[in-house]
Amino acid sequence: MRLFSYKLSHDTGFAPNPFWGFLTLATCKPGFRRTKRPGDWIAGFTSRQLCKDPVGEERLIYLMKIDEKIPIADYFRDPRFQCKIPDCSGKKEIYCAGDNIYRPLCPHPTTVTDFERLPNPNHKDESKAHDISGENVLIGAEFVYFGRNALTIPRHLRPDVPKGQSAYGAETRDMGRAHKFIKFVMRKASARRIHGPAHDWPAGDQSWRDSR
Repeated sequence: MRLFSYKLSHDTGFAPNPFWGFLTLATCKPGFRRTKRPGDWIAGFTSRQLCKDPVGEERLIYLMKIDEKIPIADYFRDPRFQCKIPDCSGKKEIYCAGDNIYRPLCPHPTTVTDFERLPNPNHKDESKAHDISGENVLIGAEFVYFGRNALTIPRHLRPDVPKGQSAYGAETRDMGRAHKFIKFVMRKASARRIHGPAHDWPAGDQSWRDSR
């Protein structure tokens, strides 16, 4: 088991996307998506840029165990994740936040031009090369997402968190502390996976509750 932590500069329900029974990282963090492996845990924390939390006082937005790591093209084709294809045709925000935005244009895509970016409110064409360079999608069925209700972690249980943005995250090598942190968070989670909307979720939209 390995535990990696990083800080989020944006939290919209898109990256990560915690809806429909799986927490997925399908865009952004290409270093994570290339190098992390099933069995690893990922902890995403707040940042000064996101919500003014100072260094050393970041709170937990989400924790996931990576159950699967699949190529971007396979993610798009997998029937389990069709609900994560964004649909912004006047529906609730949860449908618009889908992260399954790269349609393969050939059976075995290998380059950026082998994918089509679907319309979505979060990533434009300038993000395409960065996203595709991650090659894979990380999928977790065991997770908890606190979003705007980010969880304060007792100092003696805090994992190693980078001071700034980090391409690969900070690994907590003290395995005893890592296990205690995970146990504390999952106990707080109880049976619920989603405990609040994303920081940048539209006011008044309660659709984040639809897939808890």
